[in-house]
Amino acid sequence: MVRVTGNFTSQSPLHPAAKALLNDAFDQGWADPRKIGDDSSRTAILRQEAIESLATNLKVLPSEIEIIGEPRLGQHLSISGLLNPGRKLIHSKVDRKSVFAVGEAHAKSGGSVEVLEVNSEGQIQPSFKAENETVLAVQGANIETGIKQNVNALVDAIAPTYVALDYSASPMLDLPNHWDSAIFDATTWQGPAGIGVLAIRNANAWKNPLPNLGIRRTPESSSLPLLLASAVALDAWLETEKVEATRICQLNSKIRNELTAAQIGIQIAGRLEKSLAHTITINVAGCVGEDLVRQLNELRFVLDSGSACTADQMQPSHVLAALGMESSGNLRITLHHGVTDLEVSQLISAIISVVQQSR
Repeated sequence: MVRVTGNFTSQSPLHPAAKALLNDAFDQGWADPRKIGDDSSRTAILRQEAIESLATNLKVLPSEIEIIGEPRLGQHLSISGLLNPGRKLIHSKVDRKSVFAVGEAHAKSGGSVEVLEVNSEGQIQPSFKAENETVLAVQGANIETGIKQNVNALVDAIAPTYVALDYSASPMLDLPNHWDSAIFDATTWQGPAGIGVLAIRNANAWKNPLPNLGIRRTPESSSLPLLLASAVALDAWLETEKVEATRICQLNSKIRNELTAAQIGIQIAGRLEKSLAHTITINVAGCVGEDLVRQLNELRFVLDSGSACTADQMQPSHVLAALGMESSGNLRITLHHGVTDLEVSQLISAIISVVQQSR
């Protein structure tokens, strides 16, 4: 297992509060909350309390929340639930590959799709005002670069009928004035993997896109212990974020400034003031990202490379390509709560060293 102090990957360590709860929760048997009986009633109460806690922290209503056991499925549910063949899907070139897949499926079923360009700073460029019924799928912040979008301005410029949000990059993003569905991922607040939060604000427009015969909006197959741990983790993470936010932003600035000053051919995606503070994506000219990752790993610093959507295949980043950046020397740095100034300084020195050796 990689030591936490060397972990600069997007995979955050499980929050201690969540870990403490899970150790006890998995030892207990959990009755089905939908059945009759004392145990089932107790389970139903615990589940509802967790949902209410998540709703408060995510600034949505408990009645709008659906818990799903596969966060990536939430992307499909959020968008496809608002689509029909008569509605145009609008998304951008920097969206996840899963959004492109939804677009392809929509086109095959007779729908139309519009893919928006972004500028060199990663900001989506609205090129038209929507006509007829449309669904705008938009990330509040890109999971790979951390670049944030002004969602309110984007919605005002395009005037879509419906808005499907991907807020799986951070729980700290403000919801826009107009939205109809949204997806969150518990791992972004150090919760356990396997819990996604799908918020459905417009229940009249959203229809379950999965084959189903009942009234359930989602499969409802999530683990109760993981749900409870996710709610506890979000509470604790938000408390820590109040203290850590400024410091993490300063460390991000330090990395950007010192790597740029080293003059080793590094290009950084986006500007800090328009990005999430905990994510930095860089491209190193003349180097191969996977090679840099391996060399840094030998020094016990673990980073990500390749597209955030297809990192397991080490594919070039379509996100960086959309920004007009090379992606062969792609490195992604994630700053977790608790990372120290010394660790960041050591990481900067290590990156400079391996880049110089690689050339």
